Amino acid sequence: MKKNNITKEEERVRILMRETKEKAPNNLKHRIMHQIEAEKALAPRKLKRSKESGNVIRELGSIFGTMYAVLAGMIAAAYFIFGQEFLLSSEFIGASVFVAFVFSMLWLISQLDRRLRSRKFKE
Repeated sequence: MKKNNITKEEERVRILMRETKEKAPNNLKHRIMHQIEAEKALAPRKLKRSKESGNVIRELGSIFGTMYAVLAGMIAAAYFIFGQEFLLSSEFIGASVFVAFVFSMLWLISQLDRRLRSRKFKE
């Protein structure tokens, strides 16, 4: 009899618990998924940087190609304005060497920049 009382008592407690238990709303799953997506959108992400195509030969061709175009323009202008003798003078040769030096330094700086970027990309 005691055993029946306990089970009946337990049944009553279980029934009371079921009735007082709060049920989750139907759209709870949707709200939780929306919250997770919102948190993902606001969280900072690590972006994978695509490795730039820093082709040395392409950079070399573009920089030194521009240098040769500038030198050709200088030679043409000097020849038509001052004549052939000026092309062999020390002033013109010095100016040509200076232009070549400036473009060489530009190429060197671009190569150093490319190397630093590739190191940063590896880290």
